[in-house]
Amino acid sequence: MDGTFSPGIRVVPVLRSPPAMALPWALLLLGEVLVQDAATQGCVLPPAGESQPFARPHRWPRPRGSSRWDETWPGRLGDGLWPPPTSAAYNAALGRPASQSSVFPNISIAANAVDGNRDGVWQHGSCSRTLSEREPWWNVDLGGRRAVAAVVVKNRQDCCWERLRGAQVHVGDAPGERGKDNPICGTITDAGPGSLSTVCCAGLQGRYVSVLLAGREDALVLCEVEVVLQGCVPLPGAPNVARGRAVAQSSTRNDISLAANAVDGNGDADWERGSCSHTEKEPEPWWRVDLGGRHLVYAVAVTNRRDCCWQSLLGAQVHVGDSLADHGKRNPVCGAILDTGPGSTTTVCCNGLPGRYVSIIIPGREDFLVLCEVEVTAQSCVPPPGAQNLALRCPVAQSSTAGRLGSAINAVDGNRDGNWHHGSCSQTQREPEPWWTVDLGRPRAVAAVVVRNRLDCCWHRLKGARVHVGDSLAGHGTNNPVCGTITDTGPGSTSTVCCRGLRGRYVTITVPGREERLSLCEVEVVEQGCAALPGAHNVALGRPATQSSLLDATSGAANAVDGNRDGNWEHGSCAHTLEEPEPWWRVDLGRRHLVYAVVVKNRLDCCWERLKGAQVHVGDSLVDRGRRNPVCGIITDAGPGSLSTVCCHGLRGRYVSILIPGREDALALCEVEVIRQGCAPLPGAPNVAREQRATQSSTSNPSGLASKAVDGNRDGIWQRGSCSHTRREREPWWSVDLGGRRAVAAVVVKNRQDCCWERLRGAQVHVGDAPGERGKDNPICGTITDAGPGSLSTVCCHGLQGRYVTVTVPGREEQLALCEVEVYGGVPEL
Repeated sequence: MDGTFSPGIRVVPVLRSPPAMALPWALLLLGEVLVQDAATQGCVLPPAGESQPFARPHRWPRPRGSSRWDETWPGRLGDGLWPPPTSAAYNAALGRPASQSSVFPNISIAANAVDGNRDGVWQHGSCSRTLSEREPWWNVDLGGRRAVAAVVVKNRQDCCWERLRGAQVHVGDAPGERGKDNPICGTITDAGPGSLSTVCCAGLQGRYVSVLLAGREDALVLCEVEVVLQGCVPLPGAPNVARGRAVAQSSTRNDISLAANAVDGNGDADWERGSCSHTEKEPEPWWRVDLGGRHLVYAVAVTNRRDCCWQSLLGAQVHVGDSLADHGKRNPVCGAILDTGPGSTTTVCCNGLPGRYVSIIIPGREDFLVLCEVEVTAQSCVPPPGAQNLALRCPVAQSSTAGRLGSAINAVDGNRDGNWHHGSCSQTQREPEPWWTVDLGRPRAVAAVVVRNRLDCCWHRLKGARVHVGDSLAGHGTNNPVCGTITDTGPGSTSTVCCRGLRGRYVTITVPGREERLSLCEVEVVEQGCAALPGAHNVALGRPATQSSLLDATSGAANAVDGNRDGNWEHGSCAHTLEEPEPWWRVDLGRRHLVYAVVVKNRLDCCWERLKGAQVHVGDSLVDRGRRNPVCGIITDAGPGSLSTVCCHGLRGRYVSILIPGREDALALCEVEVIRQGCAPLPGAPNVAREQRATQSSTSNPSGLASKAVDGNRDGIWQRGSCSHTRREREPWWSVDLGGRRAVAAVVVKNRQDCCWERLRGAQVHVGDAPGERGKDNPICGTITDAGPGSLSTVCCHGLQGRYVTVTVPGREEQLALCEVEVYGGVPEL
């Protein structure tokens, strides 16, 4: 036996008789522990970095109870792959563009086979299906050349399952119908009702994976195709949506073994210290967490016990879904725990499997279930709070327009209302391969595209829609690279398609390969960066505020605009409503503003998770307490005392409202700051003063030249040579020539930080056409009041026009030191 095998033929190596202690453990490996479908599992995937089967025996530690090493222990019988059971696998097909030879009408598109749903009942709408034809095929584009460990194929279970018998799986670089010319991984031989077949590809490389019925006329039905690559790349900063959530388990061993211990944020793996859940010894013990809402689950990380008994977790299955039937055991399995060393942490990849409940069970045997921490990472590529919606009110186009309500611009109006009749959704006519595109104005690095689906009807139309990003308008943008495919299309669904920095000026959404209507209720293009400049004007400070209810006399709405970010509610600086359906808070800015960003401080002492999902609205309407105003963003970071910056990107309005939609909860806000656009420059805005000609009333020494304040260096230590500096004199001044008349939005002044910073207090900023010393006669933008060490003051000029910007210290004898002066152009607020 040399470890080789032929496609579709199971290879069973001959084993030496194991010692008595190892026998139960070896039998366990033959059972359901390592498989999702014992009859069809054909591969265990190699560890990270491995893509080929081992050609010779490898050294593995013996099972518990043996003190020596064994060179012949097999990782899994009958597959030719002998890996150590360490890592979980990655499904590279999930949400990728798919095509097929033909489409059985209505609900049978190719994208159904990569939507993350293994439902085997065709009528439920999650299976692809061709017409009955000669050699039908299905194909998925992985986006690049990959080493494929295995392909897992879910069969139809309601009828006609035998059609899949003999289907070939190909991997290679030829797409579509030509995929049948790619190398064959293997053939599906088990075609029972709802069968789950794993075809081993042993590292075969290619961009396309094809499934076809060779040599006969038939229909090809695929209820899910998963292309398995090893590894589950961590998502830095991704939220753990399980922490602190409601949990349950089949039994509780004692009072230090509560189910909640597994989601307390404490990874201590010593059970006696009280941070692990623990059931009694019982048949098929289980544990479950309620995530509070449906999530696309990217990965589940499970920390095992370290002090003893760690082998009990071997083979535990992780389920994700929306059902509580049989304690969640009927939900889809995203993987099994194979690494059970002392205190091990196993990451099981779910690759976007949707569901509200995550369950962990030990199937098929009596045992204890001990979990020292369970972390559930929601699939998301939305950057941290502060990301901009680059598409808001940008130029758009679409292939056609259905009626007066279906304009393309509706999809970038900032309103996520999913009811088409309310006039905030785009819609094309029914036509072959409809498209919609937005022009971002210049190439941008796109982190994600968020697409809001129609809520009132017809939501299924969006399934399989592709998102393209690039610089070409050829084919209306459909020739640009594909970020991903929309697979979750429930009523009013919000799909986040990860583009991971793909650069381009145009974002296009199209429904490929069929005749359809394309309706988009909002498209948001996400790029990182919206942090307000220090010193930017908070127009909410001290303004009138109101809220839906009052928890007590110390929790008034005005607390959220008092200038105090203290996150401890008991200190009296947080607004707080009662627990009620859809609570809200609102501030009246006094007049219409272009709102750049809204900064929200969360509660620190407890209950911080309540703020997650809160919506920020900006507009002029008080109808329904401001809820009908456009949404500029949603708060996603709701950790203790979190500070979330929601980018409104110039959304115009008098009122800013914050509300928690769709659930009963309390709304607590420890500070809300509204930063108006026109003062705080947008990230990337040009500094028009940099390296322009500057002068000043005097120079203290050769290191203090006026030009040092426009050299692009904000270093606040004067001795390092990047600050201008006058002598001590009456009303010193500094001036920069912008080279032409400009409308000035803001002037940012960096103060000295090593000493003497108080000298800048009271300095005035002037803008006008008079140069030099005469610049102090130009109109005043504002006065610098924050003069702490290294302070960065933003003085709003609101479009004041002039060629010269002058900084002067009026009415006293002083030295004027400026470590940088930045001038940002803009237009007056309307």
